[in-house]
Amino acid sequence: MNKIFEIVSFYDDCRWKDEGNNNLINFYKDGLDADTKLLTHWLCYITNRQTNFERIFKEGGFVFSELADKYRQKEDLLDLLKPNFESAFIRKDKTDPNKKESYSFIGKTKPNELIKEKNIENEKVIFKSRFVPADYLSILYTLHTLKEFNYSITYFITKAYHAFKSDKEHLIQKILFSLYLLSYNDIGQPKDKNIGNWEDNLEKGNKRRDEIWKYFDNHESKEDEFEEFKHNTRYHLKRAWCCLRDFLKSREFNSYFRNALEKYMDNSEIENLCDPILRNQLELPGDVWNNNPKFQECILGVKKNDNSTLNQFLRDYYDNNIKNIDIESGYPEQFDVTFDFVPRMCDKNNCAICPIGRLSEKGKDFNKICLDDTSKSKYCPVTLVGCGYKIICEGREVCKLHKSLKSWTIMSPEICTVS
Repeated sequence: MNKIFEIVSFYDDCRWKDEGNNNLINFYKDGLDADTKLLTHWLCYITNRQTNFERIFKEGGFVFSELADKYRQKEDLLDLLKPNFESAFIRKDKTDPNKKESYSFIGKTKPNELIKEKNIENEKVIFKSRFVPADYLSILYTLHTLKEFNYSITYFITKAYHAFKSDKEHLIQKILFSLYLLSYNDIGQPKDKNIGNWEDNLEKGNKRRDEIWKYFDNHESKEDEFEEFKHNTRYHLKRAWCCLRDFLKSREFNSYFRNALEKYMDNSEIENLCDPILRNQLELPGDVWNNNPKFQECILGVKKNDNSTLNQFLRDYYDNNIKNIDIESGYPEQFDVTFDFVPRMCDKNNCAICPIGRLSEKGKDFNKICLDDTSKSKYCPVTLVGCGYKIICEGREVCKLHKSLKSWTIMSPEICTVS
């Protein structure tokens, strides 16, 4: 299992080096400031449930970046999110007369060439997420609370950092818990009709905002809730973990994050918050890919018969076996490469060329795709085939994967044998 952590870490490093992972969001215009881009990213992830992720970041990103931009200019929430206000970004659907209370998000700007024609109405972009009522309330509560934090998600994270920086062992967890309280806690499963309860929704937003301020000032006020979060809830917050992960690891969004933090932190605090060692606190976002039965049986050696999720298993294993080893050995969140890895390798039965399979007799043909390009001029076939990442081969002496497998296998142009 330690070797599997190292192999997955190799793929994850390549994931974030690949420039193809940048520029995911279709911002509605150029020139948005870093904080607006970060808020847009957070709002997009709120709607990221059972909906094609490309549509979320193309159409949703277009609508939410305009909403975030207007909000950051301190426009009144009444004008931005009160249902059916002429200027609001939420409105009742007009296409289905049988759904009188159905809603969609709507932009105000003419779409660009990335928006498909079927998602345009009267030259406005229509974006309907899978769970509009819950997404709407999460967005409303988020923006309502952030008014008290300079309309800035970065400032909110800064306040959380200053509140909990003395507890470095749980710093990222407590920042994530704060963001959970901001957007996800106690949303439930509202109906379309709940969107129209403006005054009631604002009252609930006020209570949420006050509880967060109290928590920042008095950590004990939610100590029991944090303990429940730490032992259970944190394993079920895919969207929050993905977004915070991007703030800390994505070359694009980490650059926005650092830029926005400069307004509220000195350099030493920024480096402390972005310290790679803290990434071991990030949780693996639970997903269909890392819970794929074939992948799990391969890495665990047995078929799981219980209902435990892989992210919780990996956290327990990491804390008990790897935590005190250098972070280069890998950490749980890195298993999110299964998003790219499982469809290309496990679903296509590519065990013979898999480096994880090389730890057993399954990976007998691994050497056929690892070319060991000492000229350092060609793409690494292992990452290209396994995950679709375009990374220039570093050569055997430098390659992290070679170093990991070296103690396990003898690799040569002709044959790989177990040492």
